[in-house]
Amino acid sequence: MQTKGGSILFISLWTVCLLTIFSVVLGYQVRQKLTLAQRLDEKSKLHFIAQAAVMKAIVELKKEEEKPYDALGDTWSNNLGAFKGMAIGDGEVDISYGYIDEKSGICQTRYGLVDEERKININKAGMPVLKHLFQIVAGLDETGAQELAACIIDWRDSDSQLSIPLGSAENFDYRSMQYPYEARNQDFEVLDEILLVKGMNKDIFEKIKDYVTIYSSGRVNINTASRPVLLALGLDDNIAGDIMSFRAGEDGVMATADDKIFDTTANIIPKLSQSYHLSVSELAELSAVVDQYLVANSKNFMIKASAKLNNRVDTVELICVINRNGNILYWRES
Repeated sequence: MQTKGGSILFISLWTVCLLTIFSVVLGYQVRQKLTLAQRLDEKSKLHFIAQAAVMKAIVELKKEEEKPYDALGDTWSNNLGAFKGMAIGDGEVDISYGYIDEKSGICQTRYGLVDEERKININKAGMPVLKHLFQIVAGLDETGAQELAACIIDWRDSDSQLSIPLGSAENFDYRSMQYPYEARNQDFEVLDEILLVKGMNKDIFEKIKDYVTIYSSGRVNINTASRPVLLALGLDDNIAGDIMSFRAGEDGVMATADDKIFDTTANIIPKLSQSYHLSVSELAELSAVVDQYLVANSKNFMIKASAKLNNRVDTVELICVINRNGNILYWRES
């Protein structure tokens, strides 16, 4: 009887142990699934909060669509009240972008959208503009800048001829790489595609990415373009400096109430000539750049949004590009 009773006790203890283990495992699995469900729910909420922020940005953009020009002081570009800490649902969103202050050279933040027309379109720009950009922004020497510019042009053009005899690349060069591929022989479809081009690397890309686009007609908005972009278009430093000083107004700070603007391209030379002495050669240089490259308005805009839920650490970072009509041209969340 003692043996039988001991066996029953032993079996009972094992049963309790097995049930305990089963309960712990089951409880762990349930907690995992609940945590996953909660994270999926939070991710979904963040997605819809970011979407709502984009809709609010489109509304703000449409408030000024009747104007013939676009400038850094407009409410879509510099509007802390509208774009900082926007309360949406049970979360909040910032729409902002970094820029290099013209006076201090320090990277600062504005709350608003970025017009793509302040940048150089890598699908449209010719070799001189690309070459100057890589020299000015990426710090490449003349040979390296020319070779990279040629590689970009040969990547997007439809022929198999090298733009320059040495330093460029066509299909043959890409096929001979460790992991072969071919040049697109069409326009870039996304900006990151430029990393596939021979001579481009992450370091150069990080330096130039805020100065280049694929979402524009190829013309640059004189009211929003940075000094490096104006220089890349062929203006000398004095004229580019005059343009930046003109735009900044009396306080010398851009995106403030006293900013001056160029309302049309026809008024660029007359307005600048009234404020600064331009030589005959400078007038000719400016006239050529105005005719070939410049506009006074913008049609495409980038939104950089950061959304978070109240009392949560998780965030979603959104980058999208829209046109003036509110159509979405590009969307990426992380």
